[in-house]
Amino acid sequence: MRRMLRPLSALCIGVAAAGLTACGGELIQQEQCVDWVWFETPLDAADDAHAVAIGRVTGQAGTVSSYGETSNVWTFEVEEWVAGDGADVIEVVSLPRTCETGSPYPDGDPLDTDADVMVFLRQQDADSAQTITGLQGVIRGDGAAEVPDAWPDEP
Repeated sequence: MRRMLRPLSALCIGVAAAGLTACGGELIQQEQCVDWVWFETPLDAADDAHAVAIGRVTGQAGTVSSYGETSNVWTFEVEEWVAGDGADVIEVVSLPRTCETGSPYPDGDPLDTDADVMVFLRQQDADSAQTITGLQGVIRGDGAAEVPDAWPDEP
């Protein structure tokens, strides 16, 4: 009886291995669609953020993988910490907009700018952070020293 079980076990293992081999030849790409929280006002975003800073992007520092997309990392020179605090120069990950035509940045990366901007941040440590969402993490600074009570008409 034992001898009959061994060949049967070997057959089951062989069939299972063949099935895995057949599946193993396909490349499976996983996509993550993020349903970002929507903040009614910049003040709401600031309340949820770890920090809010005004400053200027001084260059690209690289890329990282975020939510299945390649996201840009920018060097950001802080002119003023409106809420929270951190270093004078930080690296900021510009979180992607996922599952849209043109992802990760269908309208262009909001941190790919020469203008002063206000960033709503989730801090990873004193020298690095990421935008609070892929949709509402950056607005033009326009010399403001306070978080505005309404979103600007244009990103």
